[in-house]
Amino acid sequence: MPDLSNLCVILDLDGTLVDSGPDLTDAMNTVLADEGLPRLPEATVRHLVGDGARALLRRGHEADGRPFPDGEAGDALVARFIDHYRDHLTARTRPFPGTEACLHRLAGAGAALAVCTNKPHALAVGVLEGLGLMGRFAEVLGRDSLPAFKPDPEPLLEILRRTGRARGVMVGDTMTDVTAGRAAGMPVLYARHGYGPDDLPLQAGEQRFEGFEALFDLIVTIRPAA
Repeated sequence: MPDLSNLCVILDLDGTLVDSGPDLTDAMNTVLADEGLPRLPEATVRHLVGDGARALLRRGHEADGRPFPDGEAGDALVARFIDHYRDHLTARTRPFPGTEACLHRLAGAGAALAVCTNKPHALAVGVLEGLGLMGRFAEVLGRDSLPAFKPDPEPLLEILRRTGRARGVMVGDTMTDVTAGRAAGMPVLYARHGYGPDDLPLQAGEQRFEGFEALFDLIVTIRPAA
């Protein structure tokens, strides 16, 4: 068994750890319907995820050629989205295949596990608890956990401080995750099963992977030295 005791594996949530596209789509379409806009298919919504609820709603409105409202009107739409989503966090959301087995192997090798997401912390915890995954993670940071959020590297660096690990690896599925990992000086593993573009350009020390069955061996291969 490899020794990963100096390492923290930091995972994005939506599109990386869990397939939340169905529930996010339902919440999005609830808001769009209230605005008199047509529903968006789940395949479209998946590719709009990555920077929080407001960005998701803005992209949803832009998909119909309508600007997202500023000020209180926009705030009300975000609140409506979150209210609906909070009540259906794990109605159809599920971990990606192989997730739990991979997390078990990583923990068994001594790695600390953490989640860094741009979802509000309470909603992230709700998803993880609803799926029985919360106990796997030493730290969970959401968009509102710190003054800075991804793509700023500070949440990733704070996770290292809190877990006491010398090095980290960022596992994500969007440019937001890649940028945060780069800025934090961490290797980045890009989930091709996620919601980001498959052709996103990567740099040295960054690799794509397809499914959690491949992730453990890849982390062992690229893990940074202490």
